[in-house]
Amino acid sequence: MDISLMTVSFPIDQETAREIMELIQLTEKQDQLSYEQVLNLYAMTDESVKGFAVVAYDEEVLVGVVSAIDMIGVHSYEWSALVHPSYRKQGIGKALVSALNKNLEMRGAESELALAIKDAPNAKQFLDSLNYEWNFSEATMQAAPAEQKSDRQVHVQPLTNEHDEITQILMNAFGDIEEEVHTLLNFNESNPSRHVYVAKMNEICVGTVTVVEDDQSFWITALATDPSKRGQGIGSAILHFVLAEAKNREVEKVMLDVEIDNAGALSIYEKAGFKTNLQVDYYVKTTTN
Repeated sequence: MDISLMTVSFPIDQETAREIMELIQLTEKQDQLSYEQVLNLYAMTDESVKGFAVVAYDEEVLVGVVSAIDMIGVHSYEWSALVHPSYRKQGIGKALVSALNKNLEMRGAESELALAIKDAPNAKQFLDSLNYEWNFSEATMQAAPAEQKSDRQVHVQPLTNEHDEITQILMNAFGDIEEEVHTLLNFNESNPSRHVYVAKMNEICVGTVTVVEDDQSFWITALATDPSKRGQGIGSAILHFVLAEAKNREVEKVMLDVEIDNAGALSIYEKAGFKTNLQVDYYVKTTTN
């Protein structure tokens, strides 16, 4: 076995994307798990996303990949690795992560999170061996597009000049500083696959959401409501709006991620028709290897 490694920056070329997809499909069939989400193949081919992949070949056969994504360009990376089932426990995973770490250092990474599907074979043991520890978990939830449910109080519309209002809402919801929120909003507004909406009651901004177009899916992200207006159905109204938009656009499914210990949000999503289909665990590095 003669394994060679190569680093490719985003956007990756179509041939490499095809090879990675074939590896994903082969491994998904073997493990009965969905790896496309954590590897984020769609983002790898997106010119607006910063990041890189390290690929491992046995001669001309792709046998492993690790992808690292700096989604909004602030030197904060999320990464995940996948190795061909027939090549596991042969050191390929550690070689990929070693190359990953060199690239992160070279690119000035300020933080990193490792992603692993909860039931992926040996994922926890592998990350433990590299001095990563569990930090938090998210549930990926999915719902079918649906007709709009009428709501006379909450009106959802595209963002126009409400930046100050939703900046405050996002800061309160996620604990981010103003500069971080501005960076996120600038990224979302400048990316043609992302659409920012605001929710209003009596012409007052009370919530926001960003919808990401991903192939035949809508992804809900940056959903937040005014804390002083909670309990008034604003979050539910936003969710129903997105589900209706998906139906109007003939999108196949609507997806979102939520931390598994956020019982309140989980309840709202479930009432809107979302069901959990995957758990992704996030790990942080504890020491320098």
